[in-house]
Amino acid sequence: MNNASLYTHQYFDIKPGHSRRREAEIRWQDGLPAHWQDQVVAPLYFDHYLDYVMAAARILGRDENDDACYCAHSFVLESPADPLAPGRELSYAENLRAWRLRDGRWLIHRVIVPGTAREEAQGFYTLSEHMPR
Repeated sequence: MNNASLYTHQYFDIKPGHSRRREAEIRWQDGLPAHWQDQVVAPLYFDHYLDYVMAAARILGRDENDDACYCAHSFVLESPADPLAPGRELSYAENLRAWRLRDGRWLIHRVIVPGTAREEAQGFYTLSEHMPR
């Protein structure tokens, strides 16, 4: 299975490690409902991290005080399809985006893909007092 197809953000496809990106290079408002757009703190720059062991990435958007105000992560867990044959199959995948609101709460959008049934992916919004980890 092609893991890259499970990512919802094209910006997860950069070189491994950590990099700092400018605001124009990140589509941080994707998925943000229109009625929340004037209530979020806009990031000025982004720290981008890629995991070198598994298919995973994380982006932190930061404001003028260097505080996190946007968070996105995506990861894919795979297991052997057949222990005697090459290849792997999807066990679980998750995509998350979160925006810090002006009142300090976080609006979180999480999409979960359970197993190989990508058509059963479930997305939902929640509010939290803390940034997702």
